[in-house]
Amino acid sequence: MPQFKNWLYLTQHGMLCRICRQHKPPIKKGPLKRAFIEVGILVFRKDYIERHISSEPHQYSVKHQVSLASGYSVMQAFEPTVIMEHEAVIGGFKCLYWLVKNEMAHHTNYPKLLSLAQLLGCDYFEKLKVDQRNNYQSHRIVDEMLEILAEIVESPILEEIRSSQAISLEVDETTDVSLNRQLDLHVRHLDKEGYVFNHFLDLVTLEDGKADSVVAAIKSVLQKKDLPVDRLYGLGTDGAAVMTGRLNGVAKQLTDSFPKLVSVACAAHRLALACKDASNAVRYMANFRNHLQELHLFFRNSANRSATLSAAATTLGLNDLKVKEVKDTRWLSQHLAVQNLQRNLPAVLAALAEEASTRKCPVAKGL
Repeated sequence: MPQFKNWLYLTQHGMLCRICRQHKPPIKKGPLKRAFIEVGILVFRKDYIERHISSEPHQYSVKHQVSLASGYSVMQAFEPTVIMEHEAVIGGFKCLYWLVKNEMAHHTNYPKLLSLAQLLGCDYFEKLKVDQRNNYQSHRIVDEMLEILAEIVESPILEEIRSSQAISLEVDETTDVSLNRQLDLHVRHLDKEGYVFNHFLDLVTLEDGKADSVVAAIKSVLQKKDLPVDRLYGLGTDGAAVMTGRLNGVAKQLTDSFPKLVSVACAAHRLALACKDASNAVRYMANFRNHLQELHLFFRNSANRSATLSAAATTLGLNDLKVKEVKDTRWLSQHLAVQNLQRNLPAVLAALAEEASTRKCPVAKGL
C-alpha cells in the first residue's frame, strides 16, 4: 500500500520500520526492544501498522526525516535511500555470483570483494552496514544469498525437466572433507525433440549409508523439486551392494514404488572393478598399485614431506607436482597417477633420497 511501502519492509524476523531503524528514537518508557524497531512484527495486520504510524517513536523519526529532507515530503526524501539500499543488495548479489561462478571461496572473499568495490567508488555498499553487528557479510547471510541465487538459477531448469518426456536419475554416494556421507544426484531428461540433457539435481547429507536412508533422501528430493515421478523411467547407480541389493537395495525399493523404473549399474564402474579384480591375479600389477598408493600416502600424511617434495620440484623446475591417489572405483585414477609420477619422477626420487639420508626414514628408503 502506498502509505506503507516507503518505510515498511519485511525480513525473516518480521516487519520493520526503515525510518525508525535509521533515526533510532530514544526509549523514554516501556520495553527496551520495541516493535518495528528492534524487534520484527510477525502479525501481518493493518491495524498494527497504523498503530505504529501514530506512535511517538515513529512521529519522532518522521520529524527528523523531514528536517533532513529540506522541504521535500517524507516519501520523496526517503526514496533515494530506498533506491540506494536496493542497489547495494543487488550489487552484493552480483559480487557473490562472481565469486561462485569463478569457484572462489565465497565466505572468505565476499567481504574483501565488497571492500574493493567501495575503494573503486561503489559508495552504495555502505548501505549494507545496518549497524556494527549487522552488515550483510556474515556466513549465515552469505549462505542465504546463495540459496536465493540457487533458486533463481534452478527454477527454469526444473521447469524444463517437468515438461520433458522421460526422466532418469543418476545416484552416487560420496563423502565430503569431514567424511560425512553424501548423496550426489543428477537427472537426465529427454525433450520433445529427442535431445538428452544432463543436470545436477542435489547434494544430500545422509545419516548413514543404509538403503532405507538413501531411498528416503531420493524421494524427498523428488518431492521437493516437484518432479513428475510418473515419467521416471531410469536409475543409474555405481553398482554397490547397497544400491543393487536383490532383496532390499535402493533399486529394488524404488522399483517397488515406481514400477516403470529400470535400474542400470554404471558401465564404467563395472569395467573398472572387473579390471581391478582381474589385475589382482597378476602379482606384479597388485604390487605396482600398492606401491603407488603407499607413495601417495607417504607424502599426503606429512606436511614436512610435502614441503620437501615441493622444494625438490622447484629446484628441478617442475610444475603441478602432486602424487596422485589410486582408487579402485575411479577408472582414470591409476592412469593419472602413473602419468603424474612419470612426469615428476626426478623430484620424487630426490625427495625420497632427502628423507632417507637426512631424517633416516626407513619408509622412504624402502620406497
